Amino acid sequence: MTIPAGTLVPRDARDFGSYQLLAKLATGGMAEIYLARPQTQNGSKDVLVLKRILPHLAEDEHFVTMFRDEADLASKLVHRNVCNVMSFGQFAGTWFIAMEYLHGVPLSRMMTKLSKAAKTLDFRVVAGIIIQACEGLHSAHEARGTDGQLLGVVHRDVSPPNIMVTADGTVKVLDFGIAKARGANSRTRTGTVKGKNAYMSPEQILGKPLDRRSDIFALAVVMYEMLAIRRLFHRDSDFLTFKAITEEPIPDIRERRPDLPPGMRAALLQAMARDPNGRFDTAQAFGQAIKQSVATLGGPAPQAELARLLFTDFGDEMASRDEILKAADDPNAAPVSISTKPASPPPVPPPRAALPAATSGEMHQATPARKLPTEQLGIPSVMLGTPASTKMSVPDLDNVLDLSADVGADSWMAEGGTDLLSAHRWKSLRNVAIVLIVLAAAGVGIFLVVTKMGNGREQPKQEVVVPVAIDAAVPKQVAPIDAGDEISHDDIVALSHFGFFSITATAKTTIYVDDKYIGETPLTRLPLKPGPHTVKAVGPRSKSKVIKITIVGGRDDDEGTITW
Repeated sequence: MTIPAGTLVPRDARDFGSYQLLAKLATGGMAEIYLARPQTQNGSKDVLVLKRILPHLAEDEHFVTMFRDEADLASKLVHRNVCNVMSFGQFAGTWFIAMEYLHGVPLSRMMTKLSKAAKTLDFRVVAGIIIQACEGLHSAHEARGTDGQLLGVVHRDVSPPNIMVTADGTVKVLDFGIAKARGANSRTRTGTVKGKNAYMSPEQILGKPLDRRSDIFALAVVMYEMLAIRRLFHRDSDFLTFKAITEEPIPDIRERRPDLPPGMRAALLQAMARDPNGRFDTAQAFGQAIKQSVATLGGPAPQAELARLLFTDFGDEMASRDEILKAADDPNAAPVSISTKPASPPPVPPPRAALPAATSGEMHQATPARKLPTEQLGIPSVMLGTPASTKMSVPDLDNVLDLSADVGADSWMAEGGTDLLSAHRWKSLRNVAIVLIVLAAAGVGIFLVVTKMGNGREQPKQEVVVPVAIDAAVPKQVAPIDAGDEISHDDIVALSHFGFFSITATAKTTIYVDDKYIGETPLTRLPLKPGPHTVKAVGPRSKSKVIKITIVGGRDDDEGTITW
C-alpha cells in the first residue's frame, strides 16, 4: 500500500520491525522519511526520524552502497551539535537509518521570518549559533576510522536548512548525506556537483579537491546572511551565482551591520577568503575567533537565550509536535494532512503542493483533516538522498531532492511544505514580472535602434583580459580593521601584512591589479600586499588607464575618482 507523503500512517501499516511508523513526512528520489517510535513494552513516547530506502531501489547495488556509506559515516559522527544516527539496519527487504528527532527550527525558517518582518538578529545571537555549528562541524572534520586516521569528512552542503536550533537552544548540523570521507565505497558520478549552489566554496564550484576549509567558507556565508538578513551570492541563474562566488567583490558587512564588532567582521572576512589558504585552518578556530570578538560585549548568546528566542517567535510551530503525536495515538483519528498552517483555516493561497513528492491524487483527503506543519515539527527537508545515476546539470544544482526552493533575493529556502509566500506576495511577484516584461521589451527596442545607428561606425578594438581571482595573492591575515577601532597587539601585527586600496570612477570601470581581475568601481579598502602594484582601469568603449601605486602596510591609498 502506498502511503501519501504528508499524512499519518494507518495503524495496520505502522509495524516496521522494532519501530512503529507514525507519519510519512516526505519522499525523495532515493528514500522516504517517517516520524517513528521504537516498539517498546514500557510505553515510551520518544520519537525519532526513520529514513528508508525506496523499495524499488533496494535491489540496486549502487544505491544500497551509497545508503550504507551514509549510515556508516553518520554513525561515526557523535556530537551534541550533530544530528546523531541511532541505528542502521534492514527490514522487509529494504535498508533504513534511524536518527534522532529534532524539535526546533532551521535557520532558513528563522531567517525568512526575520526578512519578512524587516528585523535583524543581535550579533550575540548570531555568534552563539555559529559557534555551536563550528563545534559540530569540527567534530565531523576530526572523525577518525578504526585505524585512528582522519576520515577527511567534508559536509559539502552547509546551508541554512541544514542548521537547526532546537527547543533547548542546542544547535545541530544536519544531513551528512552527500558528505565524503576516506574509505567510502560509493563515489559521486563524473560531472556531478552536490550542494546548494549559493553556499558552495569557489573550489567546490570549480571541481577542485575539497577539505574542511570548504565547509568553513559555506558556514561563513551562512553567518553573513544571518547578520545581513539578505542573500549574499544568490542570483537569477546558477551561472551568475557561480560568478558571484568566484569573482565578484563581497559587499562589506558593515553596510548592513555597522554595529558589528571589528573582531567579528575580521573573523568573517577571513573565513570567506576565496583562497582556502587564507581561511581558518579549522572550524573550531573560526568559532574561537568569533567568541573572542564578543567576549567584552556580553559574550555569545548562551543556549538559554537561544531557547527563549525560539519560543518567543516560534511558539506555535514548536507546539505542533504534541499535536501530531496526539493524533498518532488517537485510535479514532482520521488521516491527518501535514501542511503548513495551524488548525484555523486561513485564506486559500494559489494552489501549491504541500510536499513536492506527493501527487495531487495522493494529497486528496475524503475527510476534513487538521493541518500539521511538517517543517514546524522539527523535521528539515533533508536526508532524502540523490540518485547517483542522475548526472546533475547546471540548472538543477540546488539539489533536486531537497524540498526547498529559493523564493527571492531577500528570502531563504522554504523547507518542505512551508508556505512562506502568502497570497498577496504571489500577486506582488506577478505584478513585478509584468513590469519586468514590459521593461525588457522596451530595452530590446532601444538596443535595436542604438545598434542600427551604430552600424557603419568603426568599433573600438575590444581588449580581452582573462579574469584571475585576486584572493590567491592575498595573505592569510586579510581582514581589514578600521584605524579608529580599538586594535589589539595581534591586529597590529596583522595590519603590517597588507594595506588598503580605494578608487572610484565617473563611469562604469573594471579594475585589474597586477593583471588580476578585481571587479568594478567603486572599490573600497581592497586589501593588498605592501609594495608596488600596477592598476589597470578599463572604462567605456574599452578605454584604459594604467596607474602605478605603492601600498604601505596598515595604510590606505585612495586614488580618488577616474574621469572618463
